[in-house]
Amino acid sequence: MAIAALEDIHITFGADTIFDKLTLKVHPNELAGLVGPNGCGKTTLLKLILGELKPDIGKIHTKKNLSIGYLPQEPQFSDDKTVLQELHSTAQDILKKQNRLHESAESLSGLSGDKLKEAMKQYDRLSAEFESCGGYKYENKIKEIAAGLGLDENFYNVKTSQLSGGQKSRLGLAKVLLSDAELLLLDEPTNHLDFEATIWLENYLRDFNGSALIVSHDRFLLDRLVTKIIEIKNRDATIFPGNYSNYREEKEKRDLELERQYQARLEFVERTRDFIARNKDQEGMRKTARGRKTRLNRLLHENPDFLEKPTYEKNLRFEFAAVEQKSRREQAVLTCENLTKKYGQLCLFDNFNLEVLSGHRLGIIGPNGTGKTTLLKMAMRMETSGSGKISLKSNLSVGYLDQEGIRLNDENTVLEEAAEIKPDLLPQQLRGKLGAFLFSGDDVFKKVSQLSGGERNRLAIFKLVLSEPQVLILDEPTNHLDIPSIETLENALQNYSGTVIMVSHDRYFLDRTVDELLVLGVDELGRKKFGGSEMINGSVSQYLELIEQRRSAQKPAEKIKTKTPQPKTPQKTTPKELLQFAMWSFEKLEQAVEETEKQITAITEQFGNTYIYKNPNELSGLQYKLDEKKQYLELLYRAYERKLNA
Repeated sequence: MAIAALEDIHITFGADTIFDKLTLKVHPNELAGLVGPNGCGKTTLLKLILGELKPDIGKIHTKKNLSIGYLPQEPQFSDDKTVLQELHSTAQDILKKQNRLHESAESLSGLSGDKLKEAMKQYDRLSAEFESCGGYKYENKIKEIAAGLGLDENFYNVKTSQLSGGQKSRLGLAKVLLSDAELLLLDEPTNHLDFEATIWLENYLRDFNGSALIVSHDRFLLDRLVTKIIEIKNRDATIFPGNYSNYREEKEKRDLELERQYQARLEFVERTRDFIARNKDQEGMRKTARGRKTRLNRLLHENPDFLEKPTYEKNLRFEFAAVEQKSRREQAVLTCENLTKKYGQLCLFDNFNLEVLSGHRLGIIGPNGTGKTTLLKMAMRMETSGSGKISLKSNLSVGYLDQEGIRLNDENTVLEEAAEIKPDLLPQQLRGKLGAFLFSGDDVFKKVSQLSGGERNRLAIFKLVLSEPQVLILDEPTNHLDIPSIETLENALQNYSGTVIMVSHDRYFLDRTVDELLVLGVDELGRKKFGGSEMINGSVSQYLELIEQRRSAQKPAEKIKTKTPQPKTPQKTTPKELLQFAMWSFEKLEQAVEETEKQITAITEQFGNTYIYKNPNELSGLQYKLDEKKQYLELLYRAYERKLNA
C-alpha cells in the first residue's frame, strides 16, 4: 500500500535523541510538506528513507525497486564535468542506446542486398527501443527543465567548479527532476530560485506523476502544492491533512486542546491531593482518603507523563521600536530620478524613476541578476550609479540587512557584535536581549565566524532591532530562518510604524508585510527582460493573477477556437456501500484495515474455546461476527483501491 514506511524509529547522534518511536508512511501520488524548527530532524528523515542513515531501533520498508530522487541542500558534483555532462548523467541508459543507434546508422554505408536489409532491421529495432524509452524527447526535456530553473544554454559548457552555490543548487534540482524517480525527497528546493523559477517548479510538481516529500520554508509553495503537512516535533511526526494554512489553523486548535487537557489533569491531581490532605485523619473518611491516594499513586505510576506539560519550541521574540514620525507620510524617503546603471552591455536601469513615501512598505521581486540588490546598494551608497539620481532622506536613521551577512565582523564574539550597537548597555543586559534571539549560555561567546547561516541572520536582525531605525532596507531577510522565526519577523514588521524597502523571494512573507511591489527585470507578461520594471499597488498574489490575465489576453485570436462539445465520460460514482469511506484518508483506511484484521484473528482464535464449541448459540453468534468483519474488511480493501486509482 505505502511506497515507503518508517516503523518505531529511534535514532540518536551522540547524546541527542532525534527520533523516538517515530512512525510514518508515504503513499503513492502524494505531495507532502515536511516542516519543523531547524535541527528537529527533517533532513535526517529524508536520509533514513534514502538509506544513507540506519536507525538505532525500528524498521524502514520501501516498495520493491522504488526509484528515489534526492536533492540535498548543497549538491556535490565532479569539478571536471560541464553542466550538460552532469545533466546527461541522469540518462546513461538512453545515451548508450543513442550510441548504439549511431553506430548502427554508420554501419549502413557500403552495404547492399541482404546485408543491408539485415542491418536496416537492426537499425529499426534500435530506433524503436530508443523511442520507447523517451530518447527522442530527452534533449528537449533537458532544455525545458534546465531553462525553467534558470540554467539556459549559456551554462551548458560551464564547468561545475565555476558555478555559484545557487547555480549548483539549481543544477542539482534539474538532475533530480530528470531522473524520473517515483519518489522525490527535496530538501529546500526553492533555495536560490528566483520568482520565475519558483513558479515554474510549482507547476512542474503539480503535474508530477509520483510522490514527493518536500522540506521547505516556502509557505506559499506549501499552500499551493501539498495535500498533507508532516510536522516534526518532540522527536516524532504528526500528520495534518491539507495545505500549510490548514495546518496552521489545525495546529493552533490542537495546541489549545493539549493545553486544556493538561490543565484539567493538573486540576484533577490538585483536587485529589487536597481531598486526601483534608480527610486522611478525619473519622469516617480515612478509608476513602486512603483509597483515593492508592488510585492516584497507581495512575501516576502507570502514566509517568500524566502531569507532563505540553512542550513548545523556543522561538524568536522581538518587536521593532516605535518610530516617531518626524516627517509627513507624503514625503519621499527614497527617490530615483532618471537612474541608469549598466555593467558593460548589460543595462539594469535605464531612466528609472521611483518614489517611496514615508510609512510605506515596498517589496521588490524579479528574476536573479536583474538589479534588486544593486538598487538597495546604490540607495545605501555602497555602489555608485551610472547617471541620474538616487537618494535616501538624510535626516532618517536607516537599518540595512544584507543577505550575505558581510556587515558582521567575523572576529567578534556574538556579545561583542551586539555591544557595537549599544555600548552603554551592560553585558548582562545585552545577554538578556540576546536570549530573545535564541543566543543563550555560551552561545554569546561564539565567534561570528563559527555561526551557522541561521544564527548569522538572527544576529544581524538583533543588531537591526537594537539600532531602532526609522527606515528598514532588507535584502532577503528570511534567508536561513525556519518558519517559526520567519513568522516572528513577519509579525514584527506588521507592527513596525516606519518605512520598509525589502527584497525577498518569500511570496507568503511579502503578501503579509508589504503593500506595494516593484517588479524588476521583467516585461508586462512576467518574462525576464533586463531593464524592465513595473509598480504594483497590491500583493504578490494579486500580481500573479494580473500576469495570468495578461497572458490569457495575449493569446492570438486564431488559436482560440470553439470546440465541438464532446460527450463527457461518465464519472465513476461511488458505490453506496463505499460512501462511508469517501472522506477517509489513506492513513485512516490503513489503520482500519489493520484493526479489522486483528479483530478477525482474535475472533478466529475463540473458535477453539471449549465453551464456545459446546454452545451452538454462542458458536452461531461468533460465526456471524466473523462474517460481518470479513465483509467490512472487503469494503475497506475496495475503498483503499478506489482512492489509490482516483
